[in-house]
Amino acid sequence: LLTKESCIEIKGVVKKRHEANSQIKTGEIEVLVNDYKILNSSKQIPFEINEKNDNNGNEDLRLEYRFLDLRRQKLAENIKLRSKLLLLIRNFFDKEGFSEIETPILGKSTPEGARDYLVPTRKKGSFFALPQSPQLFKQLLMAAGFEKYFQIARVFRDEDLRKDRQPEFTQLDIELSFANQEVLFELCERMWVEVLGKLGFKIEAPFKRMDYFYSLEHYGNDKPDTRYEYLINDYSDLLASKYNKEYVKVVLFDRDIKENEAIIKETFRKNNGQILEIINIKESDSEVAKLLNGKLENKDNYLAIISANDDNEDALKSLGAIRTLLNELYQLANPKQLNFLWIVNWPMFEYDKETQSYAPAHHAFTQFEESTLEFLKTKEYAKVRAKSYDLVLNGFELGSGSIRIHDLETQKMMFDILNISEKQQQDRFGFFLKSFNYGLPPHNGVAFGIERIMMILTESMSIRDVIAFPKNAKGTDLLTSAPSTVTTEQLDEYGLKLKTKE
Repeated sequence: LLTKESCIEIKGVVKKRHEANSQIKTGEIEVLVNDYKILNSSKQIPFEINEKNDNNGNEDLRLEYRFLDLRRQKLAENIKLRSKLLLLIRNFFDKEGFSEIETPILGKSTPEGARDYLVPTRKKGSFFALPQSPQLFKQLLMAAGFEKYFQIARVFRDEDLRKDRQPEFTQLDIELSFANQEVLFELCERMWVEVLGKLGFKIEAPFKRMDYFYSLEHYGNDKPDTRYEYLINDYSDLLASKYNKEYVKVVLFDRDIKENEAIIKETFRKNNGQILEIINIKESDSEVAKLLNGKLENKDNYLAIISANDDNEDALKSLGAIRTLLNELYQLANPKQLNFLWIVNWPMFEYDKETQSYAPAHHAFTQFEESTLEFLKTKEYAKVRAKSYDLVLNGFELGSGSIRIHDLETQKMMFDILNISEKQQQDRFGFFLKSFNYGLPPHNGVAFGIERIMMILTESMSIRDVIAFPKNAKGTDLLTSAPSTVTTEQLDEYGLKLKTKE
């Protein structure tokens, strides 16, 4: 029986069509069938496979039958474009004299931000960890004398998932010896211009740069989408007394948002917002409206979205989240536009309110900005700056990098600040610290997320649409039903026992 999605063999005459169909690749020809044979018939398919029904059925069903979902032209084109992107990247770095070097997948568990995926071994009580990045190995390659390294690396992070995250993903990893920030920026910009140009995306270099603190003050985050305006304004001096809060920030908007007020308020609350007020400046006769009306430069922006807070950063980030949401709700940005942006002048440390301690904004191997080292003596860690940078594209962090620490004294000072004891330093990083005693050169590097740039280039809603076999939003592989339980015998082989909740 000939059914939809069956695999068939056709014999016949190929001829030119009277009227070409531009919607399909073979639209200029047709086949007059003389004979056909069913090579493998298909059962009734669980969902329709066509581009019009992109969201036909729930996504979990399509992930369960991913081999069918991948027959959709859009998804197939995404995967093929990804293949071309990686080939072009490899060709570029080969031309530039870089060596592609693979680093271990089974490695040592070292603190890198997210939770490790642990792999038990035959040596009971000993575990490998899957890499969250090739960070230490690529720095060791610099110690080994490989001055130009790159890798298309698979990395694994057990962290909360969202539309631009997966537990396993691919990154373009780059490291250079004897090169400063400007050399790295020029290299990366030239690479993206060339690679994306060959894929049909026109971008220009040099990329713009933005100070980290400017980004936070005006966009409410460290990955600003600069394709649209509606920046955050500071009206603390004008309005603090009206809300009895020290910090008052305002976004001025030009359209009615009443139908979406519920989701806007929920987003505000989730981002540590305290007081949110939405005022139509043109219609309201409140004192706040009158004060703001006198400050308006653009009279079209009549709607004031106000965040008042005891904490400056929370006031900014809650409005930044709303600004991002407004783009999602009202399509403020042009999806065809590619705005690359370097975020520079990062703080070295971030303060964790829950643990009441400082942690690296990037990682513990980032070089200090020398002009701010004086603040280490007074333990004013919030004022210490790092030689680090992010590359942002359309509101997504595309990559992160830094000048690395290359002398042992500075590295140990960093560990001391992070309260990593001498014993912990040797247990966790001893293999790495050895390299500092044998002429480790100055070096820097960066890593870019392949799935994230693919998601943006293909205008996909999630990175799941640019991965052949992704996990769902809960981190489950519905195709293979992984992760799954294992037998008691398998656990016994590794000397493991499951701990049940009481």
